[in-house]
Amino acid sequence: MGAFLPRIVEAFLNKTNYFHRIMSNGSNGAARLTFVISMQVMGYLEQNLPFGLGCFLNQECGMPVPIETRHVEAILALAEELSFTRAANRLNLVQSTLSRQIEQAEEIVGFPICDRNSKQVVFTEAGRELADELRQAKQHIKLGIHRGQITYEGKEHFLLVGHSPYTDPHLLSLVLQIRLPQFPKLKIETTTDLEPTLTQKLLDGALNMAIISRPLRTESILYTFLSEAPLHALMPDHHPAAKSASASLADFASDCWIVFQETAHPMLYRALMNQAKSLGINVRGLHHILTSQEATYMVSAGVGISFLTQGTARQTHVSGLTCRPLTDAPLLLDTHTAIRHADDSKLVNAFVRTFHRKHQELLTEPQMRLLL
Repeated sequence: MGAFLPRIVEAFLNKTNYFHRIMSNGSNGAARLTFVISMQVMGYLEQNLPFGLGCFLNQECGMPVPIETRHVEAILALAEELSFTRAANRLNLVQSTLSRQIEQAEEIVGFPICDRNSKQVVFTEAGRELADELRQAKQHIKLGIHRGQITYEGKEHFLLVGHSPYTDPHLLSLVLQIRLPQFPKLKIETTTDLEPTLTQKLLDGALNMAIISRPLRTESILYTFLSEAPLHALMPDHHPAAKSASASLADFASDCWIVFQETAHPMLYRALMNQAKSLGINVRGLHHILTSQEATYMVSAGVGISFLTQGTARQTHVSGLTCRPLTDAPLLLDTHTAIRHADDSKLVNAFVRTFHRKHQELLTEPQMRLLL
């Protein structure tokens, strides 16, 4: 920051009597001093610096100043599309306008956001960091607005739980049934996303809790084991493996496979492919899908066999098709609740504890033991 800022702060303190008044208020004086000085100095600098506070912060101490919404949207669209043409189309802008907004953003933050060449857009390391932080900030703004609406409607507490499209529906039902006496006005909402997105949203603070199967471990997230279940194979009734109560991946070595996209669940997809390789299976044909409805349609049409999680297998009741659990140990799906390690919210922790207790109670019921 150089010697300039201390002189400005000193001038400000000489100009006011905040220091003496606040420090004489007792043990919390230092904390109050920090807050008051931070707020008052900002206002004083804004009024007294020749080019304004934003220019001073950017040039003197390297701190990024607030940028406009249009700059944020431009950076995020370009980071996701990695193409000025596609990003401009997504934002309904002409390409020259988008380029100008990125240049303006670079002037504001004081560093290049991306390297441009004729073939592709490559974000700089600093640009990637900026885009990541802006994405988190945007998520926090959305969540803040939503929570404000909940409060306005008279709900004192709000919890957002994420899950994948393949999550066991019994777990989702349990989430919505939870009641916490200490939070009588709790409102619970759920949202569906692919597994990698759930992890990122947890890290961004956009989710309070998630239900994740075969998670990609990260130290920033606390995982608590819920259950373990086999992957299921969906096949026509006349398939030889349909005659047995269970099946192995080796039973489908000569079939075409209909599998979920790798991006939908990277860890499970890799486990499936690695198990095929270890068994010496050279898959005849590979079709990628996202939904169980696609799987049932394609298997019914005679395209091949498909693989489903236990949750989606339970919901699949189509005449002429059979589901069988796979006995391959590497394809067992471990499911966990996930929250941020740093989340010390009493609400979140009470909810997770209650959810696990209720889940264990369900497992002791005879009809649930048959399902789970």
